[in-house]
Amino acid sequence: MNAYFLIILAVLLLAFDFVLKKSYQKINGDSVKSGLVYNAFSGVCTAIIFFVVNKFTFNFSWYSFYMAIAISILTASYTIIGFKILKSGNMAIYTLFLMVGGMSVPYVFGLVCLGEPFSIIYLVGLTIIIVSLVLSGTEIKKTKLSQIALCSVVFLLNGMVSVFSKLHQIEDVHKTISAIEFTALSGVVKAILSGFILTVCGRKENEKSVKMINKKIVLIIAISAVVGGLSYILQLLAASKLPATVLYPFTTGGTVVLTALMG
Repeated sequence: MNAYFLIILAVLLLAFDFVLKKSYQKINGDSVKSGLVYNAFSGVCTAIIFFVVNKFTFNFSWYSFYMAIAISILTASYTIIGFKILKSGNMAIYTLFLMVGGMSVPYVFGLVCLGEPFSIIYLVGLTIIIVSLVLSGTEIKKTKLSQIALCSVVFLLNGMVSVFSKLHQIEDVHKTISAIEFTALSGVVKAILSGFILTVCGRKENEKSVKMINKKIVLIIAISAVVGGLSYILQLLAASKLPATVLYPFTTGGTVVLTALMG
């Protein structure tokens, strides 16, 4: 029961983090450059905040480091692809593939690769959520095949983020670091990766210029780092106790509902 409490709290925090990100977008736009700036500063804030929370101590693990890199690359990839998809204004189809991928890929992975027990109730619950998302994606008929292909990539990438997070938490051969330390490490990797992409590709960005970082933007990013970081820690803790077939449909489905209500 404690694991379910953790994931419910994580979903509440994750939904609130969506609100903070939306507030940032209203101020600084939703271009690729704006998203990279957000990720870079968010990564720095996350690393600093949770390093302090961990009482200025930090252990290192090469396995955790490689997993943090993999997760950051996957996240950055589907984010950049997402901005390309959203240029057509088709938010519904992008959200559909993103959310369904985040649920179904780890669900199948849990059954096939982790030997988690099959349950009709879990399958029915997942099916209901997917059908609900499909019904909400009213623009799907107007989407080009090229966009469907990109959305399919997003589907797989977001699903693999959940898979790698799960694998890190259940690893019992290689040395791993704590959930707090892994969150801080992920922040460092995200900041470096986003900063690198921003430096390399920033000059080619022809979209609306990003505003200078001001106190309000810094405050939003800092709060988001705390809220999002805590949510991620709780998800990691729950991942070590709950099967993937339960955890990720619960997280994604709950986030969809709460985000809609907050919106």
